[in-house]
Amino acid sequence: MTYGSLTLAKQYDKEGKIDQWMQDFLRADGKNLALADGLLLEERHYFGLCEIPISLLSDVKSGAPEYLHAENDIQYFFHVVDRMKESLMNNWDAPPLIVEYVYGKFKVDDGRHRLETYRQLGVKRVWAAVWTTGEENRKNVEKILEDNKCLEYV
Repeated sequence: MTYGSLTLAKQYDKEGKIDQWMQDFLRADGKNLALADGLLLEERHYFGLCEIPISLLSDVKSGAPEYLHAENDIQYFFHVVDRMKESLMNNWDAPPLIVEYVYGKFKVDDGRHRLETYRQLGVKRVWAAVWTTGEENRKNVEKILEDNKCLEYV
């Protein structure tokens, strides 16, 4: 089964199972077993699916990720972004970003190509499955999402 779609993520979310969608997606077409396993290590707080302002991700550098140094890796990153832009123009039902709140900042755990694609297209709000660890972070995220009108969908 293919889990990488916003439509399917919304179905899981309506059932209160966004954490299960994340596991299914990351272990299948998301191909990110390390993140899937890491999410199971301790109790997490999941905020469901919400459309967040892309500005909340301002601490995530634009362009190729800083860990890419080889020119062919950087070129391939942008090749994937270009293909995603074409797919979005053809109504691709892209999966939401998986976003973590940690140390007072939001970071993208899965979806760097999609984020760069949205930035290049000038998108202002993006669908995200947001999560964090710890009670203080949970309270902070709830406030930020409420202040940015991100909990309207949920």
